[in-house]
Amino acid sequence: MRSFLLPAVLALGCLALSTQTDAQAWLQQMVESSNGTLDVRSFPGEQCLRQCDDTQPRICHFTWTMEHYHVMGPACRNCARGNRTDCYHPACITADGVERGVMSINRRIPGPPISVCRGDLLVIDIVNKMAGTAATIHWHGLHQRATPHMDGVPYITQCPIGFGNTFRYAYHATEAGTQFYHSHSGHHKVNGHYGALVVREPRQDDPNGDLYHYDTPAHVILGSDWMHIDGEMLFPGLPSAGGILPVNLMINGRGTYNGSTATPLEVFYVRRGARFRFRFINAASHVCPLQLQIEDHTMEIIASDSFHLQPRKVDTLVTTSGERYDFIVDANGAKDTYWVRLRALGPCEERQLEQFAVLSYTNVPKTDAAFPEEVPPPYDKPFQNVATVNHPNATCGQPEYEDYCITDFQAYDTDEAVVNGVPDHQFTLGFYNYPVNFRDMFERHSYDHFMNIHAGIMLQGAINNISLAYPPFPLLTQPEEIDESMFCTSDDRPERCADRQLCTCIHRIKIELGALVELYILDLTPAVGDLNHPFHLHGYQMFVMELGQDRRVPITLDIAREIARQRLLERNAVPLPPRKDTVSIPSRGYARVRFRADNAGFWLMHCHYEWHTAVGMALVLQVGETDQMVKPPAGFPKCNSYTPPVDELLKGGL
Repeated sequence: MRSFLLPAVLALGCLALSTQTDAQAWLQQMVESSNGTLDVRSFPGEQCLRQCDDTQPRICHFTWTMEHYHVMGPACRNCARGNRTDCYHPACITADGVERGVMSINRRIPGPPISVCRGDLLVIDIVNKMAGTAATIHWHGLHQRATPHMDGVPYITQCPIGFGNTFRYAYHATEAGTQFYHSHSGHHKVNGHYGALVVREPRQDDPNGDLYHYDTPAHVILGSDWMHIDGEMLFPGLPSAGGILPVNLMINGRGTYNGSTATPLEVFYVRRGARFRFRFINAASHVCPLQLQIEDHTMEIIASDSFHLQPRKVDTLVTTSGERYDFIVDANGAKDTYWVRLRALGPCEERQLEQFAVLSYTNVPKTDAAFPEEVPPPYDKPFQNVATVNHPNATCGQPEYEDYCITDFQAYDTDEAVVNGVPDHQFTLGFYNYPVNFRDMFERHSYDHFMNIHAGIMLQGAINNISLAYPPFPLLTQPEEIDESMFCTSDDRPERCADRQLCTCIHRIKIELGALVELYILDLTPAVGDLNHPFHLHGYQMFVMELGQDRRVPITLDIAREIARQRLLERNAVPLPPRKDTVSIPSRGYARVRFRADNAGFWLMHCHYEWHTAVGMALVLQVGETDQMVKPPAGFPKCNSYTPPVDELLKGGL
């Protein structure tokens, strides 16, 4: 087995510590004093779960194995036949009880949770035992300022981890809050590669810290969608499939299907009279927003995408893929158990997909509490719903309604230079799923990516009429391979695209290091139902200045740019705008966001729906010149296409 263990990464990573606190400098000194003999295996990552007040940073080492595995396999023994103890064997994945092949990490779905303190050094050795499959892991929400080569995006920041190889991710937990990790390769996330990553901070640094009593890993909720086949079965698609949609939902990898009671539900224990901080992570892959409710309880929202918010109580929380929300639950219920309800909205509503977990005030063992005798409420019996966050049809900024958008929340602090400064760059990014015809796909031999929705309907995702093609090597870590002619923009397209509206090429937008950037992200999709696209920007936080809708259909990119120009001129001051790294764009609407481009590197920006990313609804932001970017450690893996002249092959003994 070939191993890549980055022996120099500790020294590289600790360069970041010298610019931070004395406690982090202590960690740097400890690493340096080892003289290269430090064995990270002696620092189990599980021991990093602790109170983060007045604590020194730690090294947190994990070893993970990626594997082709199965749901309800032989490790589950008699789980399906009523032996509840067998359902909890560490190697048993129950999911929703339907047998299928999956991709697992350490034979778990979700993968192993990470709970650390801000400033800790995470070292995660990933062993790829998935024969025939390469992969990477992205640490969603961490900006990787000192270690951009650890962002985990294939062919942007690293080569995929090949079968039989070990890759060591090492980076600092610099962004406190609710983050998560997931594969950024193919459709591995929907097949099971995702998990929670919580970075805690001292309670005194949390402006909402006095509002709750408990903040534990037992109150992390991962909502996900689920299929009974590999995601790759629907890429590019099957004409008779009737769409690319999930068949079920899961809460923390657990659930039931079609009324079966053979598999356990997730259980969240609370104590009457106490207030608990819950952390919700939307790990879904498809286009359906997830609606979360807790029977007879309100949710007091205090953070989104790890950034603190001034509190607001709601009954219902709606999120799209990649978003995270933290909320407080006041355990004041009169009953012993309540239902936690997760429902799929948007295109999934016709399928009536929902899943349940149990909120328990009792000390009943989980093997009993996870199999409640009470039947969950039917789909057509709603919970109380007065106030909603991110209702799909919310009109943002209208105080007479209790349907709140993220822009109806306020942060506790701001960056005046970003929020009120004059942008150095203003980009209008119009995204769309373009229909492609039979001739382009099957007679021009373009071999461009596409998805087959159903019958003969084929689509390519695009931003500003460009569908992203990935380079054959990672731009960040092999800059010597870059040829400027390989890139394209909407104003500089390759000659082969001269006769086409849609072009597939390496879409790069170049930005000077330190520039103030304003993006106007616009949904150009025709009126085909309510579909909110979540856009994730790697390496950054975005100040969400404005959300809105323009229901005029159809709308062109030229019209969109004119609308953007007018709105930029007419914009109103936003005193304390919230910050996000994943912004849900209203259906046929727009978002105006800002950020300071102070993190040099090549950063992916993309729709977080897995199939939309796969068919090109993405672009690359290059911030700064390559000589301004953090260099990878010596020996960092390289990859590229291999097409040497035949005469050179002959010289090699062919």
